[in-house]
Amino acid sequence: MPDPVEATFTISRDEYIRAIRRYYKTKLQLKRDLVGSVVAIAVGIYLLWSTSMTGVAWLLVIAGAILLILVIYAVALLPQLIYRYQPKLKSEYRLRFRDDAIGFQTDEIDSELKWSIYHSWLRDDEFYILYHGRRDVSVIPRRALEDGADERLTDLLNQKIGPAIA
Repeated sequence: MPDPVEATFTISRDEYIRAIRRYYKTKLQLKRDLVGSVVAIAVGIYLLWSTSMTGVAWLLVIAGAILLILVIYAVALLPQLIYRYQPKLKSEYRLRFRDDAIGFQTDEIDSELKWSIYHSWLRDDEFYILYHGRRDVSVIPRRALEDGADERLTDLLNQKIGPAIA
């Protein structure tokens, strides 16, 4: 059995926010929603000024504004709120990735996780983001891995979860 891949880290607020924003970029259609909201607002304003279709115009303006607010909330505010109100994110994490399971330790938790809880993963220049559940992720900064462990973790994730998502 190969040596486990170990990672010990405390994720900073800024790191967590960057990671969650990357997660949202892979799961949400932010560009589409942003363009759609701006177009709806612009068409609504145009209709207010140029036609008597004020009901449709106001509906477009309001719907576009709500969508724009939701996009801004998801990208700008929600990651900060999640970090602020999740005390476990401020703890030191000690992870051991093995063939049979993942050892997970913090000051409050000492557990073994089965690989099957994760359904997909992403690796970028700064993080590993492991997806579990519909909206839940585990963020592992690549800086927490020792020399050579980065590629071993990538190989292990490919074996146990499958190829990384694009």
